[in-house]
Amino acid sequence: MKRIALVAAVLAALVSCGPKSLFSGHIRGIESGQLMFVYSSDGDSGQMAMDTVRLGKDGSFRWDPPVAENGILMIVDPARFIDYQTFSVYPGQQCIIEGTLTDYEVSGSKFYKDWGVFQKMTAGNAAARHELMASIPEEEDPDYDMAEYSAKDRALKEEWDKLAVEYIRQNPGSEVCAYLAHELSKADDFYEVEEIITPEVKKGPMGYLIEKKSLALDAEALRQASAKDIYEGAVAPDFSLPTSTDGTFTLSEYRGRYVLLDFWGTWCGWCIEGLPTVKDIAHSYADRLTVVSVDTRDPKQAWLKGIEEYGMDWVQVYNSDEDAIDAKYAVQGFPGFYLIDPEGIIRMIAFGEPAHFVEKIGELISE
Repeated sequence: MKRIALVAAVLAALVSCGPKSLFSGHIRGIESGQLMFVYSSDGDSGQMAMDTVRLGKDGSFRWDPPVAENGILMIVDPARFIDYQTFSVYPGQQCIIEGTLTDYEVSGSKFYKDWGVFQKMTAGNAAARHELMASIPEEEDPDYDMAEYSAKDRALKEEWDKLAVEYIRQNPGSEVCAYLAHELSKADDFYEVEEIITPEVKKGPMGYLIEKKSLALDAEALRQASAKDIYEGAVAPDFSLPTSTDGTFTLSEYRGRYVLLDFWGTWCGWCIEGLPTVKDIAHSYADRLTVVSVDTRDPKQAWLKGIEEYGMDWVQVYNSDEDAIDAKYAVQGFPGFYLIDPEGIIRMIAFGEPAHFVEKIGELISE
């Protein structure tokens, strides 16, 4: 169960126009005769899909993403969750996969030919990571050393990063470099390869991943710098963000009322679970409190769809990667709540299930 939970966490965490990208080929060794395709779009739709595809007798398969947008695809053996591979989805590019899920070759269009070259460079690393995952007991085992597992996993990721940097140095004009740069763990490694990667790649269809990584690192630097200024008793930083009703919300315009900022995202299970409580707070204290849900890390269409799906009938604002208001408030977890009093002072900072501090909110706004 721990092994399945770990892979499920990997699936949940992964989340990146023109004609559709086509994945095809032959994958052997799948006893169930089926493959699971888990796709997450990096485009405006924010669409996610989980499809099950039956293999031909010779292991043949064919799969198209539901939308023609860049994203991430995981191909998984549904009967053996540790057997999976991850691919970047490049619309219009053909990817041909031949072999097994743990020993395969990639060819097709130029992007995937380059992907295949890097896959061969990292084959040993991938095999070691697969072996490490296979070592996790299927049932709870108090004697299993998760600390040792984590240390080995970190070491393998560091090795992968070194190989990625080496590939980028040797092939700065390959569009695969954009994906590899985005996946690097250390900021210093990213900034080094960012200087190497050619302008054509940065301006091309995969270049958004480099910009996305750069914005994420900028946001993290802002988060760390802001941490010293964000505490209960501090002045809340002012900001303006677009609302779901095509207006603009500006925090300073709400002086004279309590404001509860709710940092959330449709990708956050705990955030979704807490929405009924947030709704109760918004309705119960509507005479003196304005609840503002600040979306974070969602494509705009996914944000708007979530508002409708979850019946979020209070103030909704969109916080883009460029705005990074969550970093400005040094948000350390999701959902994150900041209660601001009528004078613009932060009175409460809390993270997690809102039901745990509903009573405290009531006490604070009744003082």
